[in-house]
Amino acid sequence: MIMAATGFREKGSPSFLRRVPYIWNAPQETQFTTTLFSNLFRVLLVTPVALMLFLTCNSSYYNAELKQAQTYHLEGNHEQAKHILDELIKANTDATEAFLLRGKINENNSEFSKAIADYSSVIKQDPRIAKAWSLRGSSYYQMGAFQNAIRDFSTAIELEPDNADLYLYLGNSYGELDMFGDAIRNFNLAREISYGDYYSNLNKAYNDLNAENYSSALGRASSAIEENPTDSIPHLYKGIALYNLGQINGSIDHLKTATELDPDNPTSLYNLGLAYLASSNPNAATTHLQAAVALDSSLKPYIDLTEAFE
Repeated sequence: MIMAATGFREKGSPSFLRRVPYIWNAPQETQFTTTLFSNLFRVLLVTPVALMLFLTCNSSYYNAELKQAQTYHLEGNHEQAKHILDELIKANTDATEAFLLRGKINENNSEFSKAIADYSSVIKQDPRIAKAWSLRGSSYYQMGAFQNAIRDFSTAIELEPDNADLYLYLGNSYGELDMFGDAIRNFNLAREISYGDYYSNLNKAYNDLNAENYSSALGRASSAIEENPTDSIPHLYKGIALYNLGQINGSIDHLKTATELDPDNPTSLYNLGLAYLASSNPNAATTHLQAAVALDSSLKPYIDLTEAFE
């Protein structure tokens, strides 16, 4: 029976006027000077406090208005959102988040030149913000300016090398220019960042199965399952490896998981049928082998060899 495998300067102390002896009005002079200094001290004390309160209120106002603009944006009320953002930017030309949000709105409205201007303002303020480079790259991409998009996505990657999405965007840009080698390389990098060694383990498990190196295939498939347990393929490969190592019950468990995750995969159904056959459960074997043939008739010759239908 053949198992099949698929492939982010302090002021000085105050100098009071001294009381002059035998002059009757000196105390009033001293009192006047003391009062004058006291008032001046109050002014000096209150001024920084007032400034702090002003800055705090100003920051609170900005955050509240920005939040309102974000709400309008999510609700699709782009004009109301842009009106708030325009006022925030007019009052503070370093309003990074306001520029980014206005840029997104412009981009969503296909006003790519305006979006690029907003993102460029952020980049000019602080070129270390990867999000601004990525968003500008997106606008360039949608304009068809793929070389500019490649430049911006590449810069964003330098700032955030572990952001898998950036490699996908860069790969798409290369693909638009028919630079498929660079596109595939970036797609693979995105995949490796997202799944670690998952695909590497999966490919090696497949090759090990075909080379009948079942112990190695078992280890590779098990590692792949730990990284992505909701993918049916590593369960399929582990089930096949276990089958060939004589661990039929373990094989059935993983092949059943594979068919539950992907009920329409004929290869999983076929291999599960063989495992049931090896466990002396012909009824379950027949059910799964027939389901496999119904999905892929090319499997019938292999099933005929098992004589399961006789």
